[in-house]
Amino acid sequence: MKKTLLTFALLASSIATALGQTAPTTPASPVAANPSQMIAVTDTSFSAGVNTALNNATTNIIYLQQSGNNPIVNLTQDGNSNRMGADSAGSINAMILSGDNQTLTVIQQGNNNVINTLQLVTNSGASSVTIEQIGNGNTINALCGGGSANCNNANINWAFTGNSNSLNFTGSGDSLISGIKVAGNGNTFVDAMIGDNHQQLISVLGDNNVFNVSQTSSSGSSLVLSQNGTGVTFNISQSGVYSNVANIQTTANGGSFNITQHSH
Repeated sequence: MKKTLLTFALLASSIATALGQTAPTTPASPVAANPSQMIAVTDTSFSAGVNTALNNATTNIIYLQQSGNNPIVNLTQDGNSNRMGADSAGSINAMILSGDNQTLTVIQQGNNNVINTLQLVTNSGASSVTIEQIGNGNTINALCGGGSANCNNANINWAFTGNSNSLNFTGSGDSLISGIKVAGNGNTFVDAMIGDNHQQLISVLGDNNVFNVSQTSSSGSSLVLSQNGTGVTFNISQSGVYSNVANIQTTANGGSFNITQHSH
């Protein structure tokens, strides 16, 4: 009997509590999210390059602007008619890497690929650059320094396998090493460096290649050249306050060597 009375008492208490509850309040309307503003691309020529790439279904294009020390950058393009940097009119920004102790590796494999223009700016430390093109009809336009910018303590290696390729390189700064390794025919190379303490290392295997090499330095500069092929043309100019050294070993039929050294 006691259990029955207790049950009724609990039930009555529950009903009273339920009847005494207040009506639930109407929930507030949801508030729309307020996302952060998207990052705006302020460099109009850089964004123009993006539009150009998106409208070209057959060409891979890379634009790169890097500022800071100790970067490690690896770029690879595999195929034909790919491009890094500005278009042929130069109306879109070059690829620019600015900072010390840079490590850059660029590989283009295929035909009719272009690097235009790659600019490296470095003041101290030791930067290492390797650029390789494998194929025919490829082109590189590159600067180390340029304008009011210097390029110091950089080791730049160029590697070409194929025919009818071209390099146009100018280095402006101190303690630069430019090394060119070529296996192929009918290639054209322009390699000019201005500053102090330069080295140029050239290894050539192939026929009818043309090299125009110049060094202008207020301290000693050196050139080491190894060549095996026929019909090769070398135009070499070294000038500066101190003595310059050109060490040339060649095995060839035909071809020509024009070497000029000035010291003041």
